[in-house]
Amino acid sequence: MSLIEETDFGTPRSKSETMVTLTIDGNSVTVPEGTSIMRAAIEAGTQIPKLCATDMVDAFGSCRLCLVEIEGRAGTPASCTTPAMNGLVVHTQSERLKKLRKGVMERYISDHPLDCLTCAANGDCELQDMAGAGPKSSRKCFSALMTG
Repeated sequence: MSLIEETDFGTPRSKSETMVTLTIDGNSVTVPEGTSIMRAAIEAGTQIPKLCATDMVDAFGSCRLCLVEIEGRAGTPASCTTPAMNGLVVHTQSERLKKLRKGVMERYISDHPLDCLTCAANGDCELQDMAGAGPKSSRKCFSALMTG
């Protein structure tokens, strides 16, 4: 028996017929108006870290892992709640974003039990995946991950 892995685009599909074009990490992406930057990126093959976003419900941007940089704008908006617009130039990876995301993960992990090896969700845990400790890498325990 094989399991079917479905892509979760982070936010629901936009029903707009009007299209917008933006640039994400140097690639031109055209999506329906109202599409989140997160969904546009995932549709184009670029993964953005996320914990709270799912395409089953409207985004609310609480986890703060999906931060991006937009040229010409101050700050780092959540990609799940920021709509794609014509002409935007978006960066999903940078040293600044890496540091911000690491800080967010450190806060989550500081208040999380470090019993990964005995947890029923070990290996199927979104927090492990986003920390780089899940099936997508080497499944290290959080304590080892955050000290390195």
